[in-house]
Amino acid sequence: MTEIFTVIDIETTGLDHENDYITEIAAIRTDGIREYGRFHTFVRLPEGAEIPTEITELTGIKSEDLTGAPREWDALASLEAFAWDTTLVAHNAPFDLSFISRVFEPEQFVCTRALSRLVEPNESAKLVDVCTRHGIELYGHHRAMNDVGATVKVFVKLREMAEVNGTSYRNVVIDSEERRDRFGGTSVKVYAA
Repeated sequence: MTEIFTVIDIETTGLDHENDYITEIAAIRTDGIREYGRFHTFVRLPEGAEIPTEITELTGIKSEDLTGAPREWDALASLEAFAWDTTLVAHNAPFDLSFISRVFEPEQFVCTRALSRLVEPNESAKLVDVCTRHGIELYGHHRAMNDVGATVKVFVKLREMAEVNGTSYRNVVIDSEERRDRFGGTSVKVYAA
C-alpha cells in the first residue's frame, strides 16, 4: 500500500503559539510522485486581533484578507479531515505542530528542516537555502501554498537521500543554534518518538 503524506505550512501573526494566531493554512496530499489534493484557507482572527505590520510586510497578508474566513478551530478541523490517515510533513514541524495541536496532533510526522540537518549536517536548513542547493524553485516565500509546493519537492529529495543512507527521520526534531526549538517550551537536542 502506498504511503500518503500531507505536506503543510501555516502563516501566523507571530512566533508564539500561545499568544499568536494562524492566518493561513495550506496543504498538499501526495505520495511523493502524484498529488491527491490541495487544501488552502485563510483563518479569521479573534475579535480585536490584528496582523502586525512586520508580518504583513513578510507575508503580504492583511487583516482584511481574513474577513469571512473560517475561525481557527473550524479551519484546523478541516485540515485534520484533509490529512486523515496520512503522515504530516512540514518544514520546521515544531512550529506548525505547536499551532495545529490546538485541535489535533498527528501520530506520524516528518520535519524537513530536521531531515535536512540529518542528511546535510554542514549546510543551512533554512527552506530557501535547501531549495537553492537542490535547484528547487521557491516563489513567494512566506505564503503557505508556495512554501508547501517547495517543501513537497524538498521532502522527496531529502527522503531519498536519507533512505539511501539508512537514516531514520520520522518523528525526529533537531534543535540547532540556527533556529532554536522555542515553540514546545523546552529545547530539544534530538529525539525520536
